Amino acid sequence: MGAVAGSIFVHPIAFFLVCLLVAVIGMLELGRLLERKYGRLNLFASLLLGLSFQILVFLDTQGYIQRSWYVVLMPMVWLPFVYELFKGGENPFQRIALTLMVPVYVSLPLSFLFLTGCINGSFQAAILLGFFILVWCNDSGAYLVGVSIGKHKLYERISPKKTWEGFIGGVIFTIVAGYVIYTITGIANLQVWIAAALIVSVFGTIGDLVESMLKRNVDIKDSGSILPGHGGVLDRFDAVLFAAPMVFALFVLFG
Repeated sequence: MGAVAGSIFVHPIAFFLVCLLVAVIGMLELGRLLERKYGRLNLFASLLLGLSFQILVFLDTQGYIQRSWYVVLMPMVWLPFVYELFKGGENPFQRIALTLMVPVYVSLPLSFLFLTGCINGSFQAAILLGFFILVWCNDSGAYLVGVSIGKHKLYERISPKKTWEGFIGGVIFTIVAGYVIYTITGIANLQVWIAAALIVSVFGTIGDLVESMLKRNVDIKDSGSILPGHGGVLDRFDAVLFAAPMVFALFVLFG
């Protein structure tokens, strides 16, 4: 996640390319995870659709194409259906659903990062950096408080180590971070950043739990091994996937 945040200050294209790489690796991780449980899926169609999300959003925000680009996506959505039509075999519904799940779960939410950065018509690094700071503070606060005084399990069936004390600690850390971000940047207003902090805490935690559920279902500890000691891309971006679209919606409506 540090590389993604660091690329914000290099150039918008650098940020886009790093996000694109993260999306590809994340989709491959999820695809392999699903294949362990359900057999092979049409990963090519998943990657093609997922990359289309990213590229079309980038071209749109940079003014290279018109907003009507979304019509291009519909024929691509039909790719898994057509593939199964000619491939034959059993369980086409399952393979189609899993093929579409990969880009919808990974690439579509990540595309909201670039949309958030360009929410006012030009690329604003401060908003994106503020978002990542909120995510980091939530993770750090939840971990530190949970390890120190955590006793009451948040959702033991899915994630035995998470506690309500840790969750509340993450919320407090993130709200404080939102206040500091507003004080330094002056972007939007304090209420928006406090709301963003709450969104990151709630939806980031849900994203973490959802990924834990998926990994538990296929009996693996980490989604990948690309980040030694930290697991895979999905392990590092699970909170971002659920929080980014909601923070974007917040800034659109109230920012």
